[in-house]
Amino acid sequence: MEVKREDLSKVKIKLTIDLTEKELGPHIEKVYKSLAKNLKIAGFRPGKAPRFVVEKEVGQDKFYAEVLDVTVPDAYYNAITKEKLITVSRPEIKVIKYAPTGGLTFEAEIEILPEFTLPDYKKIKVSRKEIKVTDKDIQDEVKGLQERYAEFRPVPRKAKKDDRAEINFEGTKEGVPVEGAKGEGYPITIGAGMFIPGFEENLIGMSKGEEKTFDITFPKDYHEEKLRGQKVTFKVNIASISEKSLPEINDEFAKKFGIFKNIEEMKKGIEKNLAEVKAMEERRRLEEEIMTLIAKEAKVELPETLVHQEIHRMLHDAEANLQQSGITMERYLEMTKKTREDVEKEMHPDAEKRVKVGLILSRISEDEKIKASSEEIEKEKAMILASSGENAKELKKKLAEHEVEHQIENSIISKKTIEKIFEYCVK
Repeated sequence: MEVKREDLSKVKIKLTIDLTEKELGPHIEKVYKSLAKNLKIAGFRPGKAPRFVVEKEVGQDKFYAEVLDVTVPDAYYNAITKEKLITVSRPEIKVIKYAPTGGLTFEAEIEILPEFTLPDYKKIKVSRKEIKVTDKDIQDEVKGLQERYAEFRPVPRKAKKDDRAEINFEGTKEGVPVEGAKGEGYPITIGAGMFIPGFEENLIGMSKGEEKTFDITFPKDYHEEKLRGQKVTFKVNIASISEKSLPEINDEFAKKFGIFKNIEEMKKGIEKNLAEVKAMEERRRLEEEIMTLIAKEAKVELPETLVHQEIHRMLHDAEANLQQSGITMERYLEMTKKTREDVEKEMHPDAEKRVKVGLILSRISEDEKIKASSEEIEKEKAMILASSGENAKELKKKLAEHEVEHQIENSIISKKTIEKIFEYCVK
């Protein structure tokens, strides 16, 4: 088999693969035997009919199409192995010549991992910031917990800021109901800023059962284009008013969480948790700064296939996040007046950055000879099993799959590579 390589770019090549009649022969024989054993031909036992009879039975065009289907993948695999190529895309195949007595010639265009030179990343230095948890940080966290455990009790007075109300409302424009601007028993915290600017302020001073009509001009950047800058008349009736009651910050409040004996212990726990969060944030900042500096110096031509794969992953993550908020991707696109193509285009720069960083990390791990041992892989699997709420038996089976195990291995190598980079770069 003869293989000719033509570099179309730094990441795309074309292989021209030639097989002689003699090299094509074993593939023809393989197809003949496979077809013959499954054919019932009068006068012949299964698998014993001559090749010319089998060809006639299935049709010569179909027979040699089968030969092509078997030969091309096999020859392509042997060619990329011979050339020691790491491919990142499916090959685009074009048959140039094909005759049972004249051999086979076909072309395969593929994208490959790029060759590039790393900058001297060991000379890059970044400074670690001191991690501080202030009294204000702790107070803000306590206040947030206090708000989360607030209770609301019905009151017979007029509504004021921070009250929770249930309202019935309808919006109209020039007497015509506005789509999506109607609600029954809708809960709203006055002053929380969840409605259009100006709406909640109009509820202040209203009593239970009172009805009020007022105009609101929608913001010019409102997500519904047809309502941007438009004046809408709202008719609102307050069904109920409840006053917010915050729990007292004391030892009893601390005991509600089941892990603290008193308020001082709770504050120490909050301080420790905030320190851990800030340490993680600082680590992410350092990693981002270092990788940005390395990527800035590394000249890498990116395979478009890898970029598209990354965009696909980003879209999948975005859809999952939207679903957690009760919104489908279709609804999001409708609300933002965007197409899927618009979103993919917006994601393209970030996808390129992620792919570039991934390629750089891969190269550094090779240069530093960083590996993941079988013990490390098994330990990571055990941690995943321990922290998962899924069916342990099913998850264990999934973790044993080659592709999943390979992902775990890559994740471990990536973490160890970042650790090594930190050793060199963080002061």
